[in-house]
Amino acid sequence: MLPPVQPLTVAVLWNGMTATMSADLSRLFFVAAPFTLLLSVAIDLFGPPAPVDMAKITGAQLFWRLAVPGLFSAFAQLWISNLLLRSAESPRTAFGAALVMFPVYLAAQFLFVLPISVAAALLAALPFGAGYAVLLVPGLYLFARLMFVAAAVAMIDRTSPIAILRRGWAISQDQALPLCLFLVIGVFSVIGIGILAESTGAAFDAGARLAGLVVIGNFGHAVLVGVGSCFITVGTAAAGAAAYRLMAR
Repeated sequence: MLPPVQPLTVAVLWNGMTATMSADLSRLFFVAAPFTLLLSVAIDLFGPPAPVDMAKITGAQLFWRLAVPGLFSAFAQLWISNLLLRSAESPRTAFGAALVMFPVYLAAQFLFVLPISVAAALLAALPFGAGYAVLLVPGLYLFARLMFVAAAVAMIDRTSPIAILRRGWAISQDQALPLCLFLVIGVFSVIGIGILAESTGAAFDAGARLAGLVVIGNFGHAVLVGVGSCFITVGTAAAGAAAYRLMAR
């Protein structure tokens, strides 16, 4: 296997992600918006209320607030990955390819999550959430090796779920540390974007309510939260595509 073109570091990964995003941000945002921004607005306005306590989340809230956005975001990431890595293909062709690979990609995610979920269930009896803490580092390592570039691999190789995981493991060989560090920074970045979008939306909502514009406040809050979700989806896909370019030749 050929080594990366340059040593893989967090800075190289970050620069690769930002360069990939900025090169075609308007089109990528337009592609992701129906699956993130518009969906977020629809769920926020017409779906069940957001849970105030995750320990008391209902089945409907879990489905509409977590499962549905996660599935739509995963599809958007596949489409964006195809546009970034197969630039000669038209958006329509890329959409069709993402549609075909979507079940395969979900199956790869299931194969990744299943053993971790089983391990978490077995360790759940440990006090003070220690079982989940035990899984944190190996879980992050496995995600970096297996799933971080899975969307890119799926759209380039267009192969089976197991082959996607094998390919991700192969091209990330000897690159686990920078990938894990980048993912840690990425998690905090996602949290920061989420907090910024939510706080900005809440401030807009509060200002609109003071002016007696309750409907506009609700809508503006939903839009701003959706914009944050859209940027997270685009950034995730761009990061995976950039990492794939750096590690696979």
